Amino acid sequence: GWGDNMKATISLIKGDGIGVAVSESAMFLAEKAMAKAGIPAPNIVEIAAGAGYFAETGHDIQPDGEAAAGAADAVFLGAIGLPKVRHKDGTEISPHLRLRDRYQLYAGVRPVKAYPNTPMPLADPRASKIDLVIIRESTEGLFYSAAVHGRSKVIDNAVCDETLRITRATSEKLHDFAFRVATKRKDKGHKGQVTCVDKANVFTSMAFFRQIFDDVGANYPDIGKAYNYVDAAALDLIRSPWSADVMVMENMFGDILSDLAGGLVGGMGMAACGEIGDQIGLFQPAHGSAPDIMGLDKANPLAAILSAGLMLDYLAEKLDLPAYEDAAMILDAAIETGFSLNRLRPMEFGGDMGTKAITLTLSSLMDGKLR
Repeated sequence: GWGDNMKATISLIKGDGIGVAVSESAMFLAEKAMAKAGIPAPNIVEIAAGAGYFAETGHDIQPDGEAAAGAADAVFLGAIGLPKVRHKDGTEISPHLRLRDRYQLYAGVRPVKAYPNTPMPLADPRASKIDLVIIRESTEGLFYSAAVHGRSKVIDNAVCDETLRITRATSEKLHDFAFRVATKRKDKGHKGQVTCVDKANVFTSMAFFRQIFDDVGANYPDIGKAYNYVDAAALDLIRSPWSADVMVMENMFGDILSDLAGGLVGGMGMAACGEIGDQIGLFQPAHGSAPDIMGLDKANPLAAILSAGLMLDYLAEKLDLPAYEDAAMILDAAIETGFSLNRLRPMEFGGDMGTKAITLTLSSLMDGKLR
C-alpha cells in the first residue's frame, strides 16, 4: 500500500555499555513520534558491532555488517568501545570510523542548543538563547593522516609529519550542505548565516577552504556570510555564542570547537551528532559507552534522542517526505516542553531521573498527558 513507500529502513548498531539503553530509548521515542506523524513503523535491522562483539568473536562488526549498514536509509548507533578491549597495537575498537570512511560521511552535524532548566556554565542570561549548529568536515583535513590510515611519516624517531588535506570536491559538498542547513533554519526564524571558521591568514589549505566557501556561497544570495579565524571563534563561543547560527570548518577544528560548544549547553549528555554523506547518514550521541554506569539506569538518553531527531530530519529530505520533519518537530517539542515544565531532570545534571524515567516522561508528553 501507499504507506509502504513511507517506510524507512534503519540499521541499528546498539554497541557497547550505555549505548544499548540509550539507543533503545531513542528508537522507541522516534517510532512513537513517527506514529504521531502518520508514518508507518520503520524496518529496523540490527547489526552486531563493537568492543563486546570483538571480545567474543575477534571481529568488530558482524560478517558483511558494513555493507548491511549502508543498505538502509540511515544508520543509528548507540556507543562503541570498552576500556579493557583493545587491538594488539593498543588502539580502540572503532568500526564506526570505517563506516565514516567507506561511506564518505563528510558532513558532521553538531547542534548546540540551550534548553530551560539545564546547567548553564555561562552566567550571562543571553546564554539561554544559544541555538547554533557546527558543521564539521569529517573525512579529510588533519584527520586525512589519522593513525587508522597509516599516512603519517615518522623520520628516524626524530620528526613526525602529518598531512592536512583539503579537496575542492569535498569542500564544495560540505559548504553546500552548510548553506542548505542555514536556509532551512532561516525558514524557521533563525538569522540565516554561515560563518566560515578557518586559519586562512596562515595556511594555504585554509585560504583554499575559504575560497571554496565563497564560490559556493554565491549560490545562496539570501544567506549571510561571515568569517572567523579559529582562535577568535573559540573566544566568541565563550563571549557571545548566542549570536552564532551555522559554523562550518575543517575536521580538527570541528573536533575541538564542537566539544567546547557542547559544554556551553549541558555537556555530552545533550550532544547529538549526525554524520552525513551522499548515500547515507549515521546518527549517534557524541558521548562514549560509559561502562561504569552501564546497566544502572543512570544514563541520560537525551543525546541519543536528539540524534534520533536529526535522523528524522535527514529522512524527511532523503525520502522527500515532510511527515518525517513533523515527527522530528513532535520529538523536539516534547523535549522543549519537558525541560520548560522541569519534568526532565537527568541524574547527569544532579536530578533524580534515569534512562527509563526520561523516556517514559517524553512518551507521556507526546501523548499530551503532562501539562
